[in-house]
Amino acid sequence: MKIIHISTDDFNGAGLCAYRICKTQRELGVDSQLIVRRRKHTDNFVHSYGNYTYFTHSILHKVRKLLHMKDDRNVCRELTKLYNAVYTLPTSPINLSRHPLVKQADIIHIHWVGEFLDYRTFFDTLQEKPIIFTMHDENLLYGIANLEQQRLSQHPLEQKYYRMKLEKIRLLQRMGVVFLSKMGFRQYGDHEMIAHARKTLIYNMVDHRLFQPKDKTEARVRLNIAPETKIFAFCACNINEPRKGLNELSTALGRISPDYRILAIGKNRGNSAWDNVIEVGRINDAEQLSWFLSAADYFCMPSFKENFAQTPIEAMACGLPVVAFPCSGTEELITPANGIRCSGFTPEALEEGLRTALATSYDAKTIRQDVIERFSPEKIGNEYLRFYQEVMGS
Repeated sequence: MKIIHISTDDFNGAGLCAYRICKTQRELGVDSQLIVRRRKHTDNFVHSYGNYTYFTHSILHKVRKLLHMKDDRNVCRELTKLYNAVYTLPTSPINLSRHPLVKQADIIHIHWVGEFLDYRTFFDTLQEKPIIFTMHDENLLYGIANLEQQRLSQHPLEQKYYRMKLEKIRLLQRMGVVFLSKMGFRQYGDHEMIAHARKTLIYNMVDHRLFQPKDKTEARVRLNIAPETKIFAFCACNINEPRKGLNELSTALGRISPDYRILAIGKNRGNSAWDNVIEVGRINDAEQLSWFLSAADYFCMPSFKENFAQTPIEAMACGLPVVAFPCSGTEELITPANGIRCSGFTPEALEEGLRTALATSYDAKTIRQDVIERFSPEKIGNEYLRFYQEVMGS
């Protein structure tokens, strides 16, 4: 079986998931490859494609903008700035259907492909191939929106590209959709865009060989954190993104104790400041991230929207209990032995959850062993392989 994964990049949330699935499948003895536009990993199974084409067309769009010429891509960018959201077109100057690995593949597995995969050329050409989509967000279900809450249902661009996507998706003869959480499956399993697809539920994986507990004393020495300070780890690509909930976490912890600190991992694109937050910037290396997580006492995910977040299971692999808002994925992730799922999405509910966690005794070894058993690469990798066989036979 030859598998080709397609993702806009091999980093960030969806890109890292694509990379990890591909790598795991290779470790299981399967011929699995990954095509991306933006590449950071140097593995020989990761292939960069189309970046020069994308760059030259970006210049053309900038010229059109300067000349005040109508351009869907530029309108899409303006909407992104206007609503502080992410909108992407399902079109691209890159024709991935021409790539030799795509032509040779028995299974095509699509991840997050904004402005990389061109729906028009790709699905017209490859409609007979088995094609799998992993729902890292809701982009597959809408025209240009990536999240339901950000959908502009009456905007001409959303309507135009929704119709186009629906027309192209319906061409697929063997289509599979992977949901990352029970909540996502319940909410979107009957959506008309994927009505004819075979569907399943497969969680994200965590490589427990990379994410391991480190000595807490040494971890705090490295970060210059006093040993007696209560530390709550928080992680986001952009820590200033409102839906990630750092403001709510800062408020809730401040009510409990002025001495507690948040170790915030990720970029601060809005440059906001919080009195009880220690910013450490973005960390991509698993070994380094393990040290930062091991310096904390708890991991917090006060996020208003997730599918199945990667960072909580990485924190659990390092032995940390998790306190989280009741977003998608947490009902199957959080148990009484590994953390607290808050009762709502407010600072008050978060404060209550944090106080409960602080009053509870957790065993780091039990937390780690549980996450290994439920989310190991081998387990998740094999679940994908079984689903491929189902779609191929449908």
